[in-house]
Amino acid sequence: MKKSLFGSLLLSLTLCFLIGAVGAVSAETSAPPPPGDRAPDSARQSIDVHTHTDRSTAGADLIKLWSCGIEDNGDGSVYIMGETRTWANVAYLDATIYLQRWNGSAWVDVTSRPYVKSNSSSVSGSSKISVTRGFYYRARGVHTAWDGESYSSQTSLTQALLIH
Repeated sequence: MKKSLFGSLLLSLTLCFLIGAVGAVSAETSAPPPPGDRAPDSARQSIDVHTHTDRSTAGADLIKLWSCGIEDNGDGSVYIMGETRTWANVAYLDATIYLQRWNGSAWVDVTSRPYVKSNSSSVSGSSKISVTRGFYYRARGVHTAWDGESYSSQTSLTQALLIH
């Protein structure tokens, strides 16, 4: 009986060790970092701002400034933010900001926040969103304006941030 009790205990300990080792290996093999534009792993924010400095060089584009940003709050959440400005009041304008996460092979939309205004020359907004730590995230903005006759669209994209 002592041998079977000892054998059972030894088998249980071995199984626990193996399960723990497999779990530790799984935890260490997180998704590789995304290729391309990413901020240093110590960075807490990334902002992408574009602007037309002269309306004559903007051509038919109604949009004067477009930007998006992401900030790591350090508490398992991020702020995403965005802004769209036009040269004059327009009938409709928006800044739709997408929070994206790197899954190891592609960027995947997690959620989006639309900030919309009518009869205005600017719109902006920000949102706090809970995320899973240990992944790379970025913000992507789609900025549109319509003046009743013409439609303009621009995009913005932050560097990827590793959320701690």
